[in-house]
Amino acid sequence: MTTNIAGHEFQREILRRAAAENVVSHAYLFSGPDGVGKRLVALEFAGVVNCTSGGGSPSECGCGSCRKVEKGIHPDVAMVEFAGVRNIKVDQVRDEIEEKLYLKPFEGRFKVVIVDEAEKLNNSAQNAFLKTLEEPPPASIIILVTSRPGALLPTIRSRCQPLNFGALPERYIADVLAEKAGLPPDEAGLYARISSGSLGAALRLDAETMEWRRELLSALGGMSAGSASDIVSLAEQLSESASGDQARLDLAFRFISLWLRDIAFLKIGSGDLSNVDMKDELAALAEGIDVASLMERQRQVEKTWYDIVRANANTRLALENLFIKLARKQGGGPAPSGNPDRRHANIGDRA
Repeated sequence: MTTNIAGHEFQREILRRAAAENVVSHAYLFSGPDGVGKRLVALEFAGVVNCTSGGGSPSECGCGSCRKVEKGIHPDVAMVEFAGVRNIKVDQVRDEIEEKLYLKPFEGRFKVVIVDEAEKLNNSAQNAFLKTLEEPPPASIIILVTSRPGALLPTIRSRCQPLNFGALPERYIADVLAEKAGLPPDEAGLYARISSGSLGAALRLDAETMEWRRELLSALGGMSAGSASDIVSLAEQLSESASGDQARLDLAFRFISLWLRDIAFLKIGSGDLSNVDMKDELAALAEGIDVASLMERQRQVEKTWYDIVRANANTRLALENLFIKLARKQGGGPAPSGNPDRRHANIGDRA
């Protein structure tokens, strides 16, 4: 568990000192990209505050409490996850989170409840959870873990001690991929760039997913505002392939966001690209669009993700609306190079 933590020494030292000096906050907000180790640090902290032999981390200490945290069986440490759920509702907060918090510590100093993907809490659930954050049970610690802190209400964020986690170095991710997945250096480097500093995201990539990325982005780059049939077809394929698969939909939005970022970087003369294997296509698109338009498109991507994931908008219709806004205006720059016949073929069937 905690032996796999890479980096974040500053954040971990803050937490270790808080435990050593007995100034632990009742609530924390761990925010940062997916797959950088936020959950692991939260579990390490849960071990530190409940350690019975001097406040060591579970990976460094051999006491019974730390061993239980390491194995995930400590009675006072709960990891609350809602896999496959788009919106965490009020009843789920009461049953899965508050019920655990209001139990007195059984053998440790603190009852620690870690809520993963806290951005899934809908507004009603967040408002219901406010009273718990304002008047927490004695000897309890709440840790909200999220990759999208902006999805949480300001009143929730203001009642938590924030701790931000940055992306991991690309070189570190590439080295791990070369060692664990046996990828050649160039391929490992590309995966590391596409993952945006998230080791978890990088480990989920494979050759088929990367090809799906190329086809999706090439299809978007080749669309014009007048290609209604292409827009409808792409939206339908993507919505069908992502039906019931939140991770796949999130991945598509990650690819689109990085694609727009790369075009903007080329526009301002930066070569710091994620999609380095698509540089020629990206450069062609950059010629026909201004930075302000790219920023607006990026905003529309974020809004569409929110509408689908948080507001339960119809996925296909929301994607159609997004693709219309992403499509090139007539005369708005050349289409990317490549075989146009492959741009829309089986995009929903990959990954």
